[in-house]
Amino acid sequence: MNNTAYTRKLLAFACLAAIAGQAAAQDAANNQAADASNAAKLETVTVTGTRISNPNVISPTPVSVLTAADIKATGAVNVGDLMTTMPQLSTSYTMGNSTQSIGTAGIARQDLRNLGTNRTLVLVNGRRFVGATAGNTAVDVNLIPADWIERVEIITGGASAVYGADAVTGVVNFILKKNYQGANLHAQYGTSEHGGFDKKLISLTGGLNFADNRGNVAVSVEHSDQDSLEFSDRFGHESYTTIKTPNGPTDAALFGNAGSYTITEGGTFSFGKAADINKRYVFDSNGSVRKQRFGGLYDDTGRCTDCDRVDLNQVSQLQPRYGRTSISSVASFDITPEHRLYAEGTYSHVDVKKFGQPAFGSGASAYKITADNAYITPELAALMKANGANSITVGRFDVDAGRRGEDTARDTSRVVLGANGVITGDWQYDASVTYGVTDETRHNFNNRIKDRFFASIDAVKDSKGNIVCRSSLNPKAINANTGKVLNPIALGGGCVPTSIFGNGAINPAAAQWFNTTTTTSSRLTQFVGGGSVTNNNLFDMPFEAGSASMAAGVEFRRESSRQVTDPLDAAGLTFLNAIPPSSGAYDVKEGYIETALPLITGKPFVQNLTFDAAARFSDYSTIGHTKAWRWGLDWSIVDDLRLRGTMSSAVRAPNIGELYSGQRENFFSVTDPCSANQIKNGPNPSVRQANCLALGVPQGWTSTNGSTIRGVSGSNPNLQPEQGRTWTAGFVFTPSFLTGFGLTVDYWNIKLTNAVSAPTGQDVVNHCVDATTGVNNVYCQNATRDGSSNELNYIRTINQNISSLSTSGIDIGAYYSHPLFGGKMNWAVDATRVIGFTEHPFQDDPANTVQDNGTLGFPEWKAVLRATYSRENWAFNWNARYFSSMLRVSNESYRSNPKQTMPITAGSGFFNDVRASYVFPNSGWQAYVGVTNVFDRDPPVNLFGTTFGSALYDAIGRAYYAGFNYNF
Repeated sequence: MNNTAYTRKLLAFACLAAIAGQAAAQDAANNQAADASNAAKLETVTVTGTRISNPNVISPTPVSVLTAADIKATGAVNVGDLMTTMPQLSTSYTMGNSTQSIGTAGIARQDLRNLGTNRTLVLVNGRRFVGATAGNTAVDVNLIPADWIERVEIITGGASAVYGADAVTGVVNFILKKNYQGANLHAQYGTSEHGGFDKKLISLTGGLNFADNRGNVAVSVEHSDQDSLEFSDRFGHESYTTIKTPNGPTDAALFGNAGSYTITEGGTFSFGKAADINKRYVFDSNGSVRKQRFGGLYDDTGRCTDCDRVDLNQVSQLQPRYGRTSISSVASFDITPEHRLYAEGTYSHVDVKKFGQPAFGSGASAYKITADNAYITPELAALMKANGANSITVGRFDVDAGRRGEDTARDTSRVVLGANGVITGDWQYDASVTYGVTDETRHNFNNRIKDRFFASIDAVKDSKGNIVCRSSLNPKAINANTGKVLNPIALGGGCVPTSIFGNGAINPAAAQWFNTTTTTSSRLTQFVGGGSVTNNNLFDMPFEAGSASMAAGVEFRRESSRQVTDPLDAAGLTFLNAIPPSSGAYDVKEGYIETALPLITGKPFVQNLTFDAAARFSDYSTIGHTKAWRWGLDWSIVDDLRLRGTMSSAVRAPNIGELYSGQRENFFSVTDPCSANQIKNGPNPSVRQANCLALGVPQGWTSTNGSTIRGVSGSNPNLQPEQGRTWTAGFVFTPSFLTGFGLTVDYWNIKLTNAVSAPTGQDVVNHCVDATTGVNNVYCQNATRDGSSNELNYIRTINQNISSLSTSGIDIGAYYSHPLFGGKMNWAVDATRVIGFTEHPFQDDPANTVQDNGTLGFPEWKAVLRATYSRENWAFNWNARYFSSMLRVSNESYRSNPKQTMPITAGSGFFNDVRASYVFPNSGWQAYVGVTNVFDRDPPVNLFGTTFGSALYDAIGRAYYAGFNYNF
């Protein structure tokens, strides 16, 4: 179907809705409908999981709800980390692990079912919200003020046709306050037991009615703030690494006081192979050279205990410095009894600062120092001469040059203007426009200009015996580290020479010269305009089953993104990855319709049977036409028991970043599958060995590369849409014999095909040598090796529609309210049991599967328990969360070699929080105190909350908070 025909289809769809409205208007005129009746219909009930506003309609879609009281009971000052505790959501983005990618510090994206943040639609009051990072429409929910939230709905089945075509795994809908009268002041302060990690929140909310209660306006101002938390403040000097133990019970084990010996803070080098410890040397802080110390275990992969080695954790940050100020407003006005105007406005300013690792040289990127370097001591010169070396290659972790980091400011604004009301009779309308914009400015500080650094360490003596940069004497000299003449940015005056021999050797003046602050700015905009009509009494169904309901609407949306990268970064002149500027935009026209048809009512064992269906048709400027649909059944057998089920089809269009961000330099951390100790960990070790031999890697060869591998990754403008299928089936049990109790159980099954993915560096190198068809495959073409050393030296990955995913599980929800000791006790449990999570990294190869369920970040069980006891003016809350233990290696690798490492599992998590509050009678004051991680449980060894899987665990330890609310 061409665009013209599709546009006609949308227009016809809109016209049908309008004609139906006019017909209903004529009927209403003929029937003399009362104005008072129409006015009453302004106050509609929005049914969770559907756009139909009929209070008699119960959606068959499974939904979990987090209320404002639930949020307050946790003491959360930013909602992002709280949301990830819900069983349906994963820990892809938490405050602790958001720093693992460039430009995402402090961002909290939602990831339903572990299928990716791009496949979870986040709404605010049922409408879209502008994205947080360039090229991506995923929403930062930390921007949503905690005190302005009324409830959060997590809709986990069949949501695309109803809410948006890219809600492949579901919707997280934040419902904010719509009408507020009075004023409230809320303040909270908290601190941790380990490291003095402080959190603060203050908010002021006020609202009033006006014009004889026809209008309402409310405003809230909220500021939250948290300190940074350094690793050393929480865990001291813990440092772990995995070392091969050929004579032990396992092939390798995790040891403390350990690290890599091929790189140190003061510098290390070898006159032989990297693993030949008898020829390894290090520099002391005074610049002298000595044999490297090996007091414990070591192996040929460059790891050791009780030795001279690097301590990466000394510069690790568990939590970034984060501050947010938000202003939220809402207003409404009834211009007539049948028509209302409304508006929403939000503005958030975020400042987040993170510190990370310094620049470094390791492996293939280690620093080459020639024999005529001015800082070489007679002792070192003699050592080099004795070993016949004209140069040394130094592996160094340059802490004394300053830690790199990001200082980011984000400003997000959003406004909604709309009107709703009664067209006539039972026909109602809602029309609105939404505009949002996010501006981000990111300063990358202590960002090394590489050629300036290489000029500084290439120091020689001039004719007068002064130490100068070689490039100052001869700008055309070939630099030993680049193999060519330095970039003009490093030439001319200004170069400051420096030694790198020993921790603290780098001249601060030199660091000031070769370090810089680069700036990247980005802007995202979103415009959404649309309207809908609803009718809860469309026509009478046969057999007196009830009235049919319908909702239909059209929508236009435009998303744009622009990122302006600092010229130094874009040119690849700094230590930061070479990231080119990027921009892109797309628009989409959509039409949707939803209907609820009661089939049977008031019969034995069929108290109510309702059929629900929805469809959405979209026309994207990038990928063309798509459609999504859903149908479901809700069967109320008796008052106590209701069955429900849905089947749906979803589509996700590639986002701007996936299409247009460009291809850029990247660095990959991989374990070489051809290394001798990795052959047996392949799905078929004999295939892996044969393919490694075919690549020229000899049997028994061991990789000694401890550094990242250079490569390229990025976008693909030829991507196609992803396709998803979801079905759910479950029941709701509310027994009349147990007042206050309810139980929901729902099975869900999601399958995603044509999934957009960029294979990880590890995927590329593994699938090259694990392919049953030999090494003449696309993956080996994208993973090249050095002909002399056999080490991997280049990896290429780009976005492609190459994979598929499937997952299934069971959601269990239960609540029970009952009197207790003169008060009231409320219990609520949400739990998810994941039955399976299967990746097909390459969907054309169905035999190639990765079973993620039960591995780190993919627990089989995840649950939260909320218990509240209230009596008179007191309230006590206990919140507990649990998740099951997980493998630290893949299931496939574990089956191949269950004794490959120790510990091979990460233990289960069970964390408890408590809160107590008291309302002072007739005063407007409420005071509360709380403790999180009451039993001060530490995460498992070497898991610190800074990665995807480890973020499940509480890395902060026991913490305390106290606060008050004052209503006036």
